[in-house]
Amino acid sequence: DGRFMATGSTDDRIRLFGNSSSTPLWTYNTGSDVKSVSASRDGGTIAVANDGGKLMVFNSTGDQPEWTFSTGSAINSVAVSQDGEYVVAGRSNGQVYLFSRDSNVPVWNYGTGNSVTAVAISGDGSYMTVGSSNKRVYLFEKDDSTPLWNYTTGGEVYTVAISADGEYIVAGSEDNNIYLFDKDSSTPLWKYTTGGDVRSVAISADGEHITVGSEDYKVYLFDKNSSTPLWNYTTFTYVNSVAISSDGEYIVTGTSSSRIYLFHKNSGTPLWTYIADSSPNGVTSIAISADGEYFVSSIFNVPPTFIFIVE
Repeated sequence: DGRFMATGSTDDRIRLFGNSSSTPLWTYNTGSDVKSVSASRDGGTIAVANDGGKLMVFNSTGDQPEWTFSTGSAINSVAVSQDGEYVVAGRSNGQVYLFSRDSNVPVWNYGTGNSVTAVAISGDGSYMTVGSSNKRVYLFEKDDSTPLWNYTTGGEVYTVAISADGEYIVAGSEDNNIYLFDKDSSTPLWKYTTGGDVRSVAISADGEHITVGSEDYKVYLFDKNSSTPLWNYTTFTYVNSVAISSDGEYIVTGTSSSRIYLFHKNSGTPLWTYIADSSPNGVTSIAISADGEYFVSSIFNVPPTFIFIVE
């Protein structure tokens, strides 16, 4: 809801901010580089994964983990359902774990055989999708560790997203392709080939709009019913991260030239552009609140985290 922003850093720390101050509400040292952070819609559940193989769950009101799950290898990606009831995590050794909010004992786990690169979960935690370096996209249902289906792409799957109702899954791959799936079939509804590795994808809550960032320097917007982009915009460098508001109205993107762009869905011309820093690795991550009022961006190896208010 935009009240809280959680950030993770290579200084081993997670920081929680309110939307009215650049002073963290609290900071916690996880003991290793933070690899991934995810929060529920109200901030009541915040999951943090680090390079040391720890998954920690926090509440926005406390600066100590409510529970910790320790593994023997890095946890690359974590996602929390919007209602905060479920947490999914993927490890560098190929294991996928599903947790209930209230316990550090996995509901189930599944081995993909290769490093898990990305995970995403539906709003109520009923479905979760996983991308792996084994080139596959997986879909799971929360009550069973056996995948509903998997699909083999032409390269490592770098990024996945799922609509809030779990109906639509989008994946981006090293093979330059974007894939859109319906949850009931492993056959893509469509695919689109960009000019470079697809590094980031995001989907609106109802699945109607999909945004994509690629190493071809472009950000794309699609309607779910067509593989022809509604528009694309060419930036100066790789597009590292994209996000979309729940209603699909606003798209925000960050590039390796540290430029941040804000778009409205009806136009491929940015509402505005901001150059955050001269860091050669640029924007590493970007996120937007459900209503599109707030978004947060982080810059590689630069202490500030930038918080913007859309007016």
